[in-house]
Amino acid sequence: MSQALARLVRSFADEELVLDRGSPNTEARSNLMVFGFDSEDFDAAPVGQALGAVGDRLRERFADVPGPVTFYARYDEQAGQLRCSVASAEPDGLPFGGRSRPVSTPAPALALMAADDTDPGVVPWTDLEGASAEETADPDEGAGRPFPVFTVRLTRS
Repeated sequence: MSQALARLVRSFADEELVLDRGSPNTEARSNLMVFGFDSEDFDAAPVGQALGAVGDRLRERFADVPGPVTFYARYDEQAGQLRCSVASAEPDGLPFGGRSRPVSTPAPALALMAADDTDPGVVPWTDLEGASAEETADPDEGAGRPFPVFTVRLTRS
């Protein structure tokens, strides 16, 4: 299963990608590819190698494009999916509603995928917490721990 997922991830480098600096959210959604997986048959090594290969190939593709342009991959714990996209942003300026933490290796994001979760994307009721008035007043406060996002800067400037 992980070899098949790795092949699918590698195919991202061949996709037609849209750069629209005026609308980073639209750009990120247009370039988004989502990958489901079987948590019981997941091996992070081939998927990590595939993500690194995609970053290398895209860096070649975008070498002459005025920057910044970033390839990124993250594990969406709520959906139980690996998500990849490209955005006209610096690694620390990607269009996320929550806090993110750019990382230079896919290992932290893939570690979340590899965690012993028999139902990825399912959050038991007992794990849900109510939001306090302070948290709803400022969405950046109390947003939880930053999630790791594997990033590869594709352009020089």
